[in-house]
Amino acid sequence: MGSDGGGPAGMPPTEQGSTRDPSSVAHLHIWQIQAVRDVLIVALIVVAIWVGYALRFVTVPLLLAFTLAYLVEPLVHWICRVLKLARPLAVGLILGTFGVVIVIAGLLFVPMVVRQSSEFVDNVRAGQFDSWIDRAQDVLPKDFRDEITRVRVWTKSLASSSAAGSLAPASDANAPAAPHSGIGPTAPRLPETAVVPAASLVSDATITQTIMNPTAQAALWRLLDFSGLIFAAMLIPFYFWFFSNGFPGAIRFLGSLVPESRKKTTFRLAAEMDAAVAGFVRGRILIAAGMGVMFAVGWWINGVPYALTLGLLAGLLSIVPYLGAVVIVPAVAILAANQLSHEEAHRMAWYWIVGGPPLVFIIVQSIEGYILTPIFAGRATNLGPVSIFVAVLAGASVAGLYGMLLAIPVAACAKILIREAVMPSLRDWAAGKSADPLPLNRD
Repeated sequence: MGSDGGGPAGMPPTEQGSTRDPSSVAHLHIWQIQAVRDVLIVALIVVAIWVGYALRFVTVPLLLAFTLAYLVEPLVHWICRVLKLARPLAVGLILGTFGVVIVIAGLLFVPMVVRQSSEFVDNVRAGQFDSWIDRAQDVLPKDFRDEITRVRVWTKSLASSSAAGSLAPASDANAPAAPHSGIGPTAPRLPETAVVPAASLVSDATITQTIMNPTAQAALWRLLDFSGLIFAAMLIPFYFWFFSNGFPGAIRFLGSLVPESRKKTTFRLAAEMDAAVAGFVRGRILIAAGMGVMFAVGWWINGVPYALTLGLLAGLLSIVPYLGAVVIVPAVAILAANQLSHEEAHRMAWYWIVGGPPLVFIIVQSIEGYILTPIFAGRATNLGPVSIFVAVLAGASVAGLYGMLLAIPVAACAKILIREAVMPSLRDWAAGKSADPLPLNRD
């Protein structure tokens, strides 16, 4: 059959007239324009991050569980291959072992840390460090004196709030007598110090006053916050179970979304990023644990009070390289305050007080740099000390502690992308082989 008007054979005239040129911008939907689509994708990522932050009570346990599943995936694979266990049994074995370790560590260290922390708070309330703080405040500039005064007032307010939170005696000789009608209390005005009489906790007539009391409200909110924290912590193993069991399937699904022409390059870059990120994170966790023990032992030998608490804190902060150094100043200050409370004949030499805790930190940091890091992490990130330091500072300036934690893995991934995707195009452009210095494909 022939065709009328030059259109395709067999096509009705109405359809021939409505044929559109797919290359015409006028006939494209807005989401079909590549530039608009890129903007929409970026906006979607920003919105997803904002929603994740707004729902952080839900998303933080999910992210932690996924991170743990990602980190222990090689161990799960090894257990399944060597012990010939099904994947659910391997994941359950890891969860059970981790739970036993947490319980043992809690029984060994938590009571000691709590005791040392309580002892430190009691000493602060008792004014043990006041004389040393007064001496230090006299030799400091005026601006620093004002800051120390604010800190002391804040500390005293915390002590007063804690004391006010406890139950007061049922009667007070100095308190004015409340009017009484013979039937029950007539809603006496509560003092602003929020001291709750013991009788008001059991009296039906004053239950509303007890609930509205500021101290009771603060205690209730703290209890709810703590309960929420415990609930979120309990969700992590629950999520981890499903993430770890479904991890291979998730990897296969993501791999199926990569175009066939780009699979080789994408998988190679993903493998390099995986080695950098996972190697660094796994290594830093083991390194930080070892550094915490060494800090605690070293400062205990040095005579620093509360050495276990300070050492474990420094080890925890050392997950971010060099961040454990912030504990040196409190260690020196507490050691100095403790020594100044003794008689002069029984004090340490001043150079041991000032130089002992930093010396312990330098020794531990050297062990970490020359022994622990090569063994547990190697050169996973392929970043030098200066690059790591700059990345940590940049992350802290952008997102605080979270930025510091993510700075090094992000910097390692960015370095891989720049080396593999950006630099080859820039070299071709510099050599005159390409007219476009940007690594963009326009085909």
